[in-house]
Amino acid sequence: MTEEQTVTTEEEQTEGPVEGPARSFDQNMLNEVNLGFFGKTVFQNASIGVQNTKGTLASSLSTSTGLVGDADISAALERFVQPEGFAGSTTLLARDRMVVLCGRPGMGKRSSALSLLREVTDETLYMLSPNISLSELAGYEYKSGCGYLVVDRVVDTGLQESDFEWRIVHDRVVGRTSYLVVTQPVALADGSESFGHVDWQPPSTEKLLRAYWQQEWSTEDSNALAEALASVENVRDVVGLARQLNSGKSLEDALQHLDTRVRAEVEKWFDGMHERRSIVEITTLAFTTGVDLRTFDAAVLRLLRAMHRYVPEPAAEDGETKEDHLPRLRESWLRNELVGLETLNTELGARRVLKFSKPEQHRHVLTQLWQRMDVAFWDAVSDWLDEIVVRPRYELSVAVGLAEFASVALDEVMPILDRWAQGFRQAAGQRSTVYTLYLMAYDESLAPIALRIATNWITRGKPTHRWVGAMAFIGQLGVRYPHDARRRLWQVCVQSHTVDGNVEQVFGELFANLVRNTENAHLVLNFLTEKVDRFICQPDAKPGMRTVTARTALAVIESRDANTKRSSVLAHLADFPEHTALVARLLSGALIHRPVRLRAIKALRALLEDLAKHDENASEHARALGEALRAKLPPAEHDPLEEDFRIVAARKKDTDIRSLVDAVLNALKGRVA
Repeated sequence: MTEEQTVTTEEEQTEGPVEGPARSFDQNMLNEVNLGFFGKTVFQNASIGVQNTKGTLASSLSTSTGLVGDADISAALERFVQPEGFAGSTTLLARDRMVVLCGRPGMGKRSSALSLLREVTDETLYMLSPNISLSELAGYEYKSGCGYLVVDRVVDTGLQESDFEWRIVHDRVVGRTSYLVVTQPVALADGSESFGHVDWQPPSTEKLLRAYWQQEWSTEDSNALAEALASVENVRDVVGLARQLNSGKSLEDALQHLDTRVRAEVEKWFDGMHERRSIVEITTLAFTTGVDLRTFDAAVLRLLRAMHRYVPEPAAEDGETKEDHLPRLRESWLRNELVGLETLNTELGARRVLKFSKPEQHRHVLTQLWQRMDVAFWDAVSDWLDEIVVRPRYELSVAVGLAEFASVALDEVMPILDRWAQGFRQAAGQRSTVYTLYLMAYDESLAPIALRIATNWITRGKPTHRWVGAMAFIGQLGVRYPHDARRRLWQVCVQSHTVDGNVEQVFGELFANLVRNTENAHLVLNFLTEKVDRFICQPDAKPGMRTVTARTALAVIESRDANTKRSSVLAHLADFPEHTALVARLLSGALIHRPVRLRAIKALRALLEDLAKHDENASEHARALGEALRAKLPPAEHDPLEEDFRIVAARKKDTDIRSLVDAVLNALKGRVA
């Protein structure tokens, strides 16, 4: 089969963008995204930036907004090494109540910020969204005595923030007698004198390593480590070295995984003279890591074809003859020291897949390609990505490559994500875009950027942008930034001119994801109870907002775990029974809004059916729900609910819930069981 035949055997999809309003909530697409992200082996060894996402992805994704727990503070400060200038910044924070730490990513600014706050206050600490403006900081309702931090605040490069604006923020913090530490991944410009800004420095690498690897150093080890640490540029690299050493690896083996060593290996490879095919192969691997050999070969052929359109090969000289033999093209990349093979055991037997010999090489390969190759090369890569993303075998690995590339050349990645989000490559491109944002959420330096992208799409994007942004907030981006997720998803729900159908289901999916992966699901309950109080219980609320609020509350009440199919609300209450009143408030708001009353009663019946099937203490929990409804539902609604609920409950007899119905209604009416 010729190269052209190989490339064109699979059916092409329409290339035009999707027009019209954003789609309604699409459960099938959400299921495909969840299955693709959590059910595929391609993500098991993904290494985005310098942070590996091995294992169960959700377990390694930490929440970056809201209350900072004592365990998180202890973990950050247990082996904290004070950098130069820490004492002066502590004095500055104690005096002015605000300090801004400026510097590149990887310098330990988050741990430094937590440590600074703990030096000046023993009160509760809170993390605010990195996507927060100075005007929002100046209007925030800080709690007296508490500490607040903004980690890696996203700063628009084209926006000049004045000293005056920062002083307004300072005055607000002082007026609320609180403390604020902001970290920004940009250094101070020469001559800049913005209020409270400090050029931050990383801690001593030797002191940091000794804190994490508490072993005696021989003279030989000291010399080798001194030489290696002299070139280390970020804190995580030192911590990673300590982890390798603590796992029992020899010093020489551990040093091979240092980011500076890996970078040198990759640079050495690129310094060699490589033919076109070798460059194409390593580029292909950067965006298809984790695929099998045949899939990789097909991707190489497609990139070669795209490259020929933009960078044609020199014509053969007259009289030149070609040898007539079958090419053994796999030999080239099998001999490449940057390429590795891994055997995976699947249901269909062992399968060999390609990856980088060291996960850390991925980013450095992309860095070298970006630094060495010109615009024609990258135009060819862009066209090639458009071509392969529509094929299910590639959309996951392409997302891994784009997330990694975002840490190298975000401006090159954004046009690709933007057109895919618009639907240029149909649902496959949109799914790959969501995967990319999910993966970026795992890296401390990329997560704020992913947050800004999704936020901009929802606030200022086209309808299809809003749908993709909502999908990102439903999943891992929402786990990382639940406060932003609830705010932006609410914005999607009330944009009636840009969405259609039951879009409120996005809130139910966010809630289910938070219940499954975090202890922060109450943030959704708190947020929606405020909406119920404002838009359903107030007589002057707009009818449209009442309906949106009631439908959104019901989406949460009706939400179910994607794996167990059990009620997410009941799963949450099993761990946090004190939140029963919040659930009752949402349910009562839906019950008193007549257009959705029947649906709300059916949702209550479904909760009792779930209790009957799975809960040994079903009667006790049903009664607790009834007591909470008694407190939250207006007294005039008690009798009508009892009458209506008994009628609806009696219609479905496949699960006997009569005793639970009695428990709820007896508690609602204040009757003794």
